[in-house]
Amino acid sequence: MQDFLDEIPVETLRGERVVLRALTEEDFVPLYAVIDGSREFLSEHLPWPEECHSVEDVAARIDSWDMQAQMGNGACWGIFKKNAGASCDAALEIELAGCIIVGWVQWANRSATLSYWLGKSYTGLGLATEAVKKISKYVFSLGINRLEISAAVNNPASIAVARRAGFVEEGRCREFERINGVFVDHWRLSLLSKDIQIG
Repeated sequence: MQDFLDEIPVETLRGERVVLRALTEEDFVPLYAVIDGSREFLSEHLPWPEECHSVEDVAARIDSWDMQAQMGNGACWGIFKKNAGASCDAALEIELAGCIIVGWVQWANRSATLSYWLGKSYTGLGLATEAVKKISKYVFSLGINRLEISAAVNNPASIAVARRAGFVEEGRCREFERINGVFVDHWRLSLLSKDIQIG
């Protein structure tokens, strides 16, 4: 395999509960609805929801993720919840629940970060855990060796998702992020390609 990818392919990945695929223009409105309907919930641990006040703001954010993918520096997938009896990704059988993002790709070190979020009504269903597992295997198959997740110490749900997906705590990062004017510590967790079977 070459040392790096010129572009990270955002392939559609299917699991038992989720479909992960690239976001399109048709997703801008439903994605904004998820953000707007969960704004207070998301803003508790994330700095960016307060910057998304319109469908145009969401479109700009998705465009920036697409640009990162085209430069080989990251990629974004929409997390779509499969509805009861769904067997494919037909529009009526899935609904947009959130996003999962690969970022800060360092091809020289074969490392990247992973972040994810769901609308409030989609939490507790196992969607994030399955999405993290699917994306981890996928990026490892592209040549990445190490994935890192950072989650606020007061966000036990996100930390639990990372642990269920096999990530191991490495340490506490003091005042890692400023959210709502307050500096918060984060736990750093990692997963190596050798930690899981990619088959």
